[in-house]
Amino acid sequence: MTRTMLRAAHHSKKFFTFFLLALLTACASETSSPSEDGGFSFIVIGDTPYGPPDEVMLAQAPPKIRAGDYPFIIHVGDFKGGGAACTDALEERLETLIAALAPAPVFYTPGDNDWADCDRFEDPDTGAKTSDLSRLDKLRTRFFSAPLTAPETFAARRQEVLPENAAWRHGGVQFATLHIVGTNNARDWVTGDPLEQAATAADARDAANLTWLDETFAAAKENDAHAVVIAMQADMTDIDDKPEDVMCESVAADAEHPCDGFTELRVAISAAARSFDGPVLVIHGDTAPFTLGQTFAGEEAANLWRLNAAGDAGIGRTGQAYGTRDVTIVTIDLSTEEPFSAQGLLTGKMPKGLSHN
Repeated sequence: MTRTMLRAAHHSKKFFTFFLLALLTACASETSSPSEDGGFSFIVIGDTPYGPPDEVMLAQAPPKIRAGDYPFIIHVGDFKGGGAACTDALEERLETLIAALAPAPVFYTPGDNDWADCDRFEDPDTGAKTSDLSRLDKLRTRFFSAPLTAPETFAARRQEVLPENAAWRHGGVQFATLHIVGTNNARDWVTGDPLEQAATAADARDAANLTWLDETFAAAKENDAHAVVIAMQADMTDIDDKPEDVMCESVAADAEHPCDGFTELRVAISAAARSFDGPVLVIHGDTAPFTLGQTFAGEEAANLWRLNAAGDAGIGRTGQAYGTRDVTIVTIDLSTEEPFSAQGLLTGKMPKGLSHN
């Protein structure tokens, strides 16, 4: 979520759990028929819940997801709003959601709200700014220390050096998550950790992501995958007024950091897509527009699509509504000219299109 869109949000674990447990007892009769056309569909969740309306929406989703018999769910991070302090209780709320979606595996990749922006708040134990890196360590312990739970046919695995990066296969498609977050890829507004330590961690994360990207496309080619899907939290096209071609070599304690934290990763994704003989989809959250198309920040490839998933919805300061309060059904059908499509699970809303430059 971008800095200008931050807003205070009230999060109630009891409220969320009440609706979730109540609705899980209901037997949803409708199904989404995710494979009637020869393709298959899966669910993407992200940038929610940021407040009570999101909590109501997200409590309604699990019964419909279960009824649709989707093979897996991807969570692209930001399981809380940027205006809420980072707490164990909110992490437990995500655990509750993941448990409610079982037995379908949930592949979660962290967002900036989940750890990189935690230093906006003071640590209640020390009174100092919360350490982002310590919060990330907690996330890794809670969500990424155990082996992945998925069918054997998925061949699911974690990256050893960055366990939050996952890869799996389904329906002839190679999937992977990359730990790439907003706030300029966690390189801006670093106030809770020593800058040198934060920069070292950011560099290591970027290097691991590039390695995982290479391994993902190598696996796709080795296994004759027909398509590749990459999921992350950050909208790499949303760099505000940052100079697009200037790579970051450091982190900064404010937003006046004249570099684009996504340059190398964005170029690498485009190059990998060009080297692959099949369609490639990048799925992300982080910003509000629910969109699907082939514009990718000026680094286009003819076979590259980008989906900004539903989520990050609310009312702006002027009273104008923004975003799509929903979770996303993504369908892959390689027999059509448009191999990727999407719609809101609860609203049925279709994403806006993006033209190919």
